[in-house]
Amino acid sequence: MKKIFYIAIGLIFLLSFRFYSSLFYPVLNSDNAVTILMIHYFKLPQDLYFWGQDRMGSLIPLIGQIFFKIFNFSALASESITHYLILLLGFLSFSSFLKSHYLKIIFALVWFFPPMRLIDVTQFSFGIHYSLIAISCYLFVYSKKEKIQNNLLLRHIILSLITILLIASIWVSDMALVSVFLLLAVLVYFYLKTNKFSYSLLKKLELYYTSVGFVIGYMFIHYAKSISEKRQDYTTFSNIDTIKQTFVIFGNTILDILTFKANEPFTSVYSYFVLCIFTLLILQIKNIKLDNTAKKWILFFLFDAAFLFGIIIVSNWTFLNDVPWRYFTCTYISLSFALLLLLDNLNIRSKHIKIIKTVLLITVFIGGAGTLYNIKYIWPKTLTPRVEVAREFEKLGQIGIISEYWNSYITSCPNPDMIKATPHDSTWAVRNYEIVEEVFAQKNIYVIKDMWLQSFPDSLAEFGRILIKDGNEFRIGDCDVCKYKKIK
Repeated sequence: MKKIFYIAIGLIFLLSFRFYSSLFYPVLNSDNAVTILMIHYFKLPQDLYFWGQDRMGSLIPLIGQIFFKIFNFSALASESITHYLILLLGFLSFSSFLKSHYLKIIFALVWFFPPMRLIDVTQFSFGIHYSLIAISCYLFVYSKKEKIQNNLLLRHIILSLITILLIASIWVSDMALVSVFLLLAVLVYFYLKTNKFSYSLLKKLELYYTSVGFVIGYMFIHYAKSISEKRQDYTTFSNIDTIKQTFVIFGNTILDILTFKANEPFTSVYSYFVLCIFTLLILQIKNIKLDNTAKKWILFFLFDAAFLFGIIIVSNWTFLNDVPWRYFTCTYISLSFALLLLLDNLNIRSKHIKIIKTVLLITVFIGGAGTLYNIKYIWPKTLTPRVEVAREFEKLGQIGIISEYWNSYITSCPNPDMIKATPHDSTWAVRNYEIVEEVFAQKNIYVIKDMWLQSFPDSLAEFGRILIKDGNEFRIGDCDVCKYKKIK
């Protein structure tokens, strides 16, 4: 069984890397590309956050320097390897809390092959946020082993690592602040539940690491945000009317999915299977036997799912962005894992557990397969890696590119030394003005009109320079392109 388990986990991981890492993802966009370019151009302290923002800490660009500068991998490969190594460590840490190998395989599918609307588990900060939380939880449990308790140096090392990881999780994702607070609150609650409060608590190393970690974490995050180019308020809560509208949008989306109107047939089927799973779990709730350890982690992940769902619903930022489902990725991860922990402690006859496990496997398989189906047959209707399409621009040699945001950084990330690209100056999304100068330093400059221009004008004014059309338009890299020359 163990051999089958390791083969299954390895296969799921490798297939996910093959479809969803930056090297191969067909829906890779300029947001992904910024992280890749940050590895190429990485400078501290200005690059502590995602270019032009005061959120999404640059953990991947920082760690990616190991592969980029030491092993001389491309920025693209460095991002892909770094990202998926963190996701793998996160999965392994999560799975250490599950006894059943079968449920570990199920969670591998939940983690590495999420449904289409929640694919950002593998793409942006959500998966990294929970990877760091999971690794911290694993290290906390490991630190309680007798051999660690008897080794003061090792305890200090582990507690230092936990502190760094929790600070890093908040740096990576502001929403991790809720996760960290709830984690500490649940751990304190269960400690006081089994140990009477006394002054001996003041001798606990964990108390001092928590206090020092709070101070250092606050100072670091405050400094990183203070030097960011743009400061935005993501913490404003909506008023009652706006919250109602958010619920209406959210409810209508769910209704569209359940009635097969969302153009995601697999997601619709998946949703009904999820309802079946919850129904089966509710019917068997009396057969779940939990010890204090299981209760601790189930409560943490349930609270995390509920609190973050509530915060996202009442956030004005959510409403302003039309209530995107990717914002609920945190709830998907926490709720899925809490569900698996409950099932891991289910004590019923083998016939019933086999039914539940079968339905569970079908559910996660449909969710994962649906994502690939949507990419292949609905949008963008290809499994060809996006970077392979963008590589066509290399045929033009050393060039600069000006375009709409979604066609800019993505064209540069396969080869940042050869292709310099920036969004045009009338958009909000110029992430790095140093790259703008590099674009205009190129002898040959090309303009992409897709999602920006109706036609190629005879002249363009961009970033205080005048560009004159130089030749006929043509198609390359799935874009309409035309060469322009600078007027000195």
